[in-house]
Amino acid sequence: MKKFVNGVYLEQTEADIRSAELLEKSRPMTADEITRLFLSRNIHTLISDDATASRAVAYHPQMRYDGALIPAKTRINWNGSLKRAAVDLWDREENSPDNAPALWEDVAYRDGIRIIPEVITATSAFSRGEYGWWKGRIYLSVTGGNVYTPEVYPANWEAVEV
Repeated sequence: MKKFVNGVYLEQTEADIRSAELLEKSRPMTADEITRLFLSRNIHTLISDDATASRAVAYHPQMRYDGALIPAKTRINWNGSLKRAAVDLWDREENSPDNAPALWEDVAYRDGIRIIPEVITATSAFSRGEYGWWKGRIYLSVTGGNVYTPEVYPANWEAVEV
């Protein structure tokens, strides 16, 4: 078998490949690898709220297309943003957020701050002093029960410079 390394094809035997695989599987794990493994397996029990989860997107699992069950409410890292399974589903390509968007919900937070939706209902109104993302900027709600976007009623919001 030939392997391309630094612009040169090197000859590798099956024994060389098996030996390299064995060394990789048997070497001690680094602290960073252990931390990532622990977090990827326990992220849902360690972080229960969406605001905190949105600050740790990289530690959420990605789809592997291995056919495993993804329970409802499971958050995944989908191309750098968080998605949540709306129902129990199987980890298959046809069930990905791109191929089956009805099976997934957007996690409405970015970097710990709630994303201001186009339509804000009474139950999702912003509180006085609550921050929100709107079209790439952070705003502060200056009134309680705020159901208007910064575009619709700018007086309810103050742009925040970060």
